[in-house]
Amino acid sequence: MLTPEQYLGAVAERIQRSGGQLNTVQIGPAVCPVGLFTESVMLSTMNYCVIAAAVPEVTAAALYDFTGRATQHARANLVGTMGWTAASVVIAGLVGQRVYPDAAQAASAKSGNQFGGETRMVAVDVSAGQRYAFVGGKFWGAAVQGSVNAKLTYCFPEPAEVYQQVQWQQQQQPPAQQAPPGWQQQPPMAAPPVPPPPYAGPPAPGYPPPYGY
Repeated sequence: MLTPEQYLGAVAERIQRSGGQLNTVQIGPAVCPVGLFTESVMLSTMNYCVIAAAVPEVTAAALYDFTGRATQHARANLVGTMGWTAASVVIAGLVGQRVYPDAAQAASAKSGNQFGGETRMVAVDVSAGQRYAFVGGKFWGAAVQGSVNAKLTYCFPEPAEVYQQVQWQQQQQPPAQQAPPGWQQQPPMAAPPVPPPPYAGPPAPGYPPPYGY
């Protein structure tokens, strides 16, 4: 079964693949992968902050709290002037073994318009194989919305897609116990036998030298 930590690994990998600056940040008790992107869309600098954390269970309260902290981190790393030449888009996701209905509803709800930015919440249930997020159109710039949706769906893939990737990687890297017998466990090569001194005759096979010297 897919674990939240394996899903976070996929998020971090996709942040790097799409050209983001990958770091980690401490938010509450969790160490979170965070990706910072800047893109030029319609004469504005789009600042993306993609951030995720693994928790045992995802509730709406936890999702709102995490998103608020992630937004503070994103604003502190903004490039440009907020609202005029730059827009800030925060995509914050919590990944857990269970997503409560209130969290699924909060993540799936249409995000509100903000001055010069937008916040998207994502809730991922690895046990049920579900990703909850708002991926749709709004009045705030079709080009911008398309870019936001693409970033969200790429950095937070469906759990089934991540599970297939993890399975494939495990098949490419078989565990050591499946290696051929003796592989990687060969003893070091023995040193060559030391020849006897020139004055001593060769001892009989399997017997000590005469007189013990």
